[in-house]
Amino acid sequence: MKAGSYKYQLWEKAQKEQQHCFDWLLKFVRDGEPRAFTKDELRQAAMAELSISKNSFDGTWILVIEMTGRYDWYEPLRTKKTLPS
Repeated sequence: MKAGSYKYQLWEKAQKEQQHCFDWLLKFVRDGEPRAFTKDELRQAAMAELSISKNSFDGTWILVIEMTGRYDWYEPLRTKKTLPS
């Protein structure tokens, strides 16, 4: 891939998005810290705050989990169910 080519520009943009998202998501995925948000909640926040794509977030989600060893983040977060009145 040549620098300056369209494909290279797309690749470079994706790399920047992924690194930005990685740094952002890492704040939430800390050793011993309980999960406070669902994947969807974090995805929506990242897409709005960082202006990244769903695919960039999803790829970075896996990368962060694998690199931190927080495999418990693959499991869905239990949601609090409200009891009917």
